[in-house]
Amino acid sequence: MPNFTFKDNDNICPISKLPCPGRCIYADIMENIDLGIIVLDIGNEELIFQNKFAINILGTTTNSTNYHTLTSLFMQGLEKDLTSKNFGKARRLHYQDRLWGYTAYMISGEHIWIIIRDITEKARLESMTEEMNTMENINYIFSGIRHELGNPTNSIKMTLSVLKNNLDTYPNNTILKYVDRALTEISRVEYLLQSLKSFNMFENPIIQHVNLPDFLDRFLFLVTGDLEKIGTEIKIMLSPDVEWISADPRVLQQAMLNLITNASDATLGKDNAEIAISTSKKDDITCINVTDNGRGISKEGQKNLFRPFYTTKPNGTGLGLVITRKMLTRMNGYIEIQSQEDIGTTVTISIPEA
Repeated sequence: MPNFTFKDNDNICPISKLPCPGRCIYADIMENIDLGIIVLDIGNEELIFQNKFAINILGTTTNSTNYHTLTSLFMQGLEKDLTSKNFGKARRLHYQDRLWGYTAYMISGEHIWIIIRDITEKARLESMTEEMNTMENINYIFSGIRHELGNPTNSIKMTLSVLKNNLDTYPNNTILKYVDRALTEISRVEYLLQSLKSFNMFENPIIQHVNLPDFLDRFLFLVTGDLEKIGTEIKIMLSPDVEWISADPRVLQQAMLNLITNASDATLGKDNAEIAISTSKKDDITCINVTDNGRGISKEGQKNLFRPFYTTKPNGTGLGLVITRKMLTRMNGYIEIQSQEDIGTTVTISIPEA
């Protein structure tokens, strides 16, 4: 039976209010329910109960049975305000490479109960579902491209028509201006078409076993030269337990190039600009983290990161991250982004282990 005690009325069941019969069915339920349960005594600052599911969820957490460790994880913003309206509200916590959902309840003036569940897989499936919904509506979104293509096309047509009708009368410098104008509009069209090509080029990835350390070595060789030219240092840190993944190496390379390009843009002009690639593994999922110390992303910007055609770059299309997420979803992977303004950004892509 779990070690669950109460300070007062030790011989009276706190649930049935009857004399304690000895074996506690309620404690057995809490021990075996498919939820992590933690009970804290805030008066005496001690952990008084933690069921086996909570122990499993917190298994990688340092000092997971320590009261102060648990309050620092789950009581942020609550410990100093025990009347907070946040009690009873569902909250999320990113810890290492896991995502926990939890709710804290004020049971009495002395006890706080925390119900916790590992929702990493649930969040991954939600992300994949969201991605598929986005793709189902992409035809509607791409109707906006007709406008993007229509403007430069009409401009080119008008420019060439005027030029054709006045070739005999315009001086050479005027003709050159009209030709330059047409070439500029053609460049706009080419840039947009290239983005659309990237969106569709990996519709059917060829999944195979990929040795991730070897892949990243080749990838590092590919991007290091360009990064050094702009003064950005790139580092790689590989976890020894990460080796084989299931992926299409072409798709993975394109996704990584998109992330490195974004990181490079974020660190451009910064002293000691740095990009780090690291790997880790949790269960059968391998994580590749791309971290930069650039300008970061505002909270408002983070809400729109995967919205097609949303961009803060002067010459961006707003399709880079949309394309990246689509490609990863096709490989049963997903992407997460954590960022702080003026500090930097970490993008994590998760791929199934081979």
